[in-house]
Amino acid sequence: MGTAKQHYDQLLGEHYAWSVAAGGDPFDRAAAWLARHHLDGFARYLDLGAGFGAHAVPLARAGKTVTAVDFHAGLLAELRAAAPSVETHEADLVAYLDAADAQWDAVLCLGDTLTHLPDASAVQRFLAGAARVLVRGGVLALGYRDYSGPPRTGLDRFISVRHDERRAMVCCIEVVGADHVSVTDIVTTAEPGGLRTQIGAYPKLRMAPPDVAAWALAAGLAMDREVTEQGMLLQVFRA
Repeated sequence: MGTAKQHYDQLLGEHYAWSVAAGGDPFDRAAAWLARHHLDGFARYLDLGAGFGAHAVPLARAGKTVTAVDFHAGLLAELRAAAPSVETHEADLVAYLDAADAQWDAVLCLGDTLTHLPDASAVQRFLAGAARVLVRGGVLALGYRDYSGPPRTGLDRFISVRHDERRAMVCCIEVVGADHVSVTDIVTTAEPGGLRTQIGAYPKLRMAPPDVAAWALAAGLAMDREVTEQGMLLQVFRA
């Protein structure tokens, strides 16, 4: 099992934008989500784990100043094509925050990106870095899945992500220890020579939301609100 970056480089990056577009235009959906959760009213955004720009693109189109960071060059290229005004950086998120010398009104880390970090100490460094680059009163929005509950068993381990006439994607989630789950992605595509199946696995962090809130508080970030929507937890903190 490789790292999250290796998995995106070798498999998921090629299919990621397609995988999240099943419910309609991802930029329109993200714009509505940001508005619904009152995260669209700031001027300067740092989007960490921005991917192809699901959130960065609608913010830029709304006239916001957006800096986007991701570890996958191909996804960042898709983002720039959709919103050339966004400043992009291909980098490790924690290392980027450690070195950043700017400040932002809002820092976003959405789409289960936080669980890509390797361990709890990396999350704590991430939160300390986010607190340092936020203006006073600025917000940090974390969106991630809570894997800390009872593990999936049997067929419940398998999730059909998306399928169409040319491609199908299924993932399998299994607990591999107290602190991690293993996510296996299986993608089958129809190609001129026949079907091609790609299989890859990577670890995600298994963190209890109260622990994340405690680490954020230790970094100087106060909990503003917490809500779960369609299986994704949103925690919003204020600097």
